[in-house]
Amino acid sequence: MSIRVCICEDDPVFRDLLLEYINKEEDLEVVGSSGSKIELIEILKIKEIDVLLLDMNLSGDYQGGLDAALETHLMGFQLKIIVLSSFDVDEIVLQALTAGRVINYITKEHYRDIPQAIRQAHENKSGIHHSSAHKLVNRLIDTHEEQLKAGITKLQVQILQLLSQGYDQKQIAEKLFYSEQSVKNEIFKVAKLLKGKFHYLERLRLKKQSTNEIVNLAKSFNIIP
Repeated sequence: MSIRVCICEDDPVFRDLLLEYINKEEDLEVVGSSGSKIELIEILKIKEIDVLLLDMNLSGDYQGGLDAALETHLMGFQLKIIVLSSFDVDEIVLQALTAGRVINYITKEHYRDIPQAIRQAHENKSGIHHSSAHKLVNRLIDTHEEQLKAGITKLQVQILQLLSQGYDQKQIAEKLFYSEQSVKNEIFKVAKLLKGKFHYLERLRLKKQSTNEIVNLAKSFNIIP
């Protein structure tokens, strides 16, 4: 049995291109085609759909597809949705893959990859297309960095910066008018935070020879320049 596909795309030229291209595949069949959310809802009421190809920039709204995805979900349609878009903006990609509950996000220039993406979606296989995957990865990295920065105090940043500049713990204590033990305690807190976020860093220990590693990690996560 063929995989039943519906296309919701407001550009009639691209919609016809997709329809013709997908119907060339023996195991795929386009059973519905629409140019708006209203038309899409009407199709879903009367057709059995396996995979929906959904234009993100629907009806002139750059997030119109996201709105359509949310509405179909709220109406109870359990669809495997692949978003097609001319945009690869981090925030839009992230919203589509999370709030929009879509299974894949492909930029339109890669339309030749759509048949395989449809098969993967139908089989519930994870396979975020490379045209959007890097955006998701970048956002996850940014989120980790933001969480780390939120847990680091100004004093700890100062200490890390001074360590980076070559000061030892005794010199830092004198410069900041703290005891050397207080400086050691702050370094320990930073190491503990890093180990809490990244368990593979459990090997870190509060020893003189590990401060360089802590500083390098702080630089890697953009905690200090």
